Amino acid sequence: MQVLFMSLMFVSSFLLQQPQHSVENTATTLCTPIVATSYKYPNNQYQSLQNEDDFYQQINSALYEEYSDASLNIRQKIAFKDIPKAIETFHLKTNLIGKKIDLTQHTFIHPNRQVYFLASFRQTEQETYHKYFIIDAETQTILLGNSLYNPHNRIVP
Repeated sequence: MQVLFMSLMFVSSFLLQQPQHSVENTATTLCTPIVATSYKYPNNQYQSLQNEDDFYQQINSALYEEYSDASLNIRQKIAFKDIPKAIETFHLKTNLIGKKIDLTQHTFIHPNRQVYFLASFRQTEQETYHKYFIIDAETQTILLGNSLYNPHNRIVP
């Protein structure tokens, strides 16, 4: 009986000395600290900035202007990380086959940075115009942009 009692005492003291596996003890290994990165354009997702229509009305027309008689105009305030999806949607709506944009080289812009996506499309029987610009919502700096002019080549008999 003493041997059994001594064995139980030994086992219980051994178990009490072992670290308990609980959420409290494992949380530090589950969460890795985020390394602070210095961005030229830091996160401003919680900053209140003007809506896209008000922004468009006050920007300099030399910076960006929608096509007159445009078939499609897009004005959106989005996160920088959502630019590829916005451009893809613009291309789909205008039947343009364009390559996907790669933002991996833009490491100086925080993914949650607020930007304005402004796009315009105009099509006539003779020609097609596409353009889009990504403008920083806070500094009003053009970050990205593209324009395309396509004349319709018709063979007249």
